[in-house]
Amino acid sequence: MSEPDPEAVARLARATRLVIDRVRRSSASAETMEQTAAALEALAERLAADVHPGPYMQRGLDWSGEFKAPEHPIDFAEFFPYSPLVGPRNPLAPPMQFEVRGDRLHGRVSFGAAYVGPPGSVHGGVIAAAFDELLGSANIVRDVGGMTGTLTVRYREPTPALRPIELEGWVERIEGRKVFTRGEMRCEGLLTAEAEGVFIGGSIEKLRAAAAA
Repeated sequence: MSEPDPEAVARLARATRLVIDRVRRSSASAETMEQTAAALEALAERLAADVHPGPYMQRGLDWSGEFKAPEHPIDFAEFFPYSPLVGPRNPLAPPMQFEVRGDRLHGRVSFGAAYVGPPGSVHGGVIAAAFDELLGSANIVRDVGGMTGTLTVRYREPTPALRPIELEGWVERIEGRKVFTRGEMRCEGLLTAEAEGVFIGGSIEKLRAAAAA
């Protein structure tokens, strides 16, 4: 089964992302919702014949068994095209946008209504997932990639939805196979959350071996 056209699948993901947002915020009549649901069910059936069987990964449509180092400067949207956080080909992604500045990773995102937990605020689990992606990507900037061992998030203030959010991640220190990485999330300069992750070097190799078995 061939890989889909990158631009076409990215456009389809954007359209689906828009539908998700409109469904989340919809107060349409039952008749309109029923009609829309029927149309979406027909579209899902249209795509059914070309569903890839997997296994899947965020680096590509399927698992290739390879972990190639990224080219520098790193385009994370291209490096992780199917990521649930930064992937332009994943309709679940907000998506977050990353930019490398020196040895730190800076990001920006606006979480839509689909990501709301407390009133007007981003769900805490979504914030944790965003930090996991941010810190893991910050490791890649330093060429010290590894799987997440632990992730500790401190919620300082509610993180507003539908507002521009800035992120920053950096590697704080490396001790043997352990990489300690930190990150912050801010809205208009106000610190809303911060995180520390411990990542285990060599764990990607174990994952590759397990998948090939």
